[in-house]
Amino acid sequence: MADTTDRAHEALTEAKKNAGDLAVKAGDKAGVLASKAGDVAGDLASKAGDKAGDLAAKAGDKAGEFAVMAGDKASELATKAKNSDLAGKAGELADKAVSNMPVEVKDAADKVVTQARNRPLVTAAVAAGLLVLWRLLRRKK
Repeated sequence: MADTTDRAHEALTEAKKNAGDLAVKAGDKAGVLASKAGDVAGDLASKAGDKAGDLAAKAGDKAGEFAVMAGDKASELATKAKNSDLAGKAGELADKAVSNMPVEVKDAADKVVTQARNRPLVTAAVAAGLLVLWRLLRRKK
C-alpha cells in the first residue's frame, strides 16, 4: 500500500508539474497572441485613419462642387428674374404713369430718379425713413 501511495504522490506531483508547464506555455502563447492582436489592431486603426482622411477629402471636394453648382443656379435664377415678364410689365406701367403726369411733375420725378441712381444708399435710407415715419403715423391713429 505504501507503494501505491508513493506512486499516487508521484503521479500527483508530475501532474502538478505538467500543469505548471502548461500554464507557462499557455501564458507565453497568450502573450504572443496578444502581441499579434495588438499589431493587427494598430494596422487596422492606421488603415481606418487613412480611409477616413480619404473620405473627408472626397466629401470636401463634393461640397465644393455642390457650392459651385448652387452658385451657378442662383446666378441663373437671378438672370431669369431680371429678364422676366414682370419686370417688363412694371416698366410699361411706369411709362404709362409718367406719360399721364403733368410736365412739372415729370421734371421733378426725373430729377429724383437721377439723384437716386447717383446715390443709391442715400435713396434707400430716405425711403426707409419715410416708411418708418408713415408706419408710426398710422399706428398713432
